[in-house]
Amino acid sequence: MSDFATKEQLSSFWRELTEAEETRAEFLLSVASDRLRVMGDDIDVDLDAKVSASTSFANTIAWVVMEAVKRALQTPADNLPVKDFSQTAGPYSSNYTYDNPGGDLYFKKSELSAIGLYGKQTLSAISATTSDIFS
Repeated sequence: MSDFATKEQLSSFWRELTEAEETRAEFLLSVASDRLRVMGDDIDVDLDAKVSASTSFANTIAWVVMEAVKRALQTPADNLPVKDFSQTAGPYSSNYTYDNPGGDLYFKKSELSAIGLYGKQTLSAISATTSDIFS
């Protein structure tokens, strides 16, 4: 099974990647694709079949994977993963707002909903027999 998005697609979607980022991106693209497959398997959705059947679904799932990988890549490896920083001189105050401090690979609810993995209830078994177990 191939990944739902490639590093070339990620570069076109977001920005050119450095060599170090390309290596990390390839790994994250693979992990993100596999995580979605596992989530799909949990609710009996074959994402690979849906990708093969529909170009628009393939583009949508590629977008979901690229968004998750982009978030993980935006966490700097050599600095604090800070989105906002403020500092005052007297009497000494510093404030940091962290942005994905662990560099986690995660999917938003709206992204999962776009590919049918969130917000849908599934029923795995229905008994269609007319006999009652208590009779």
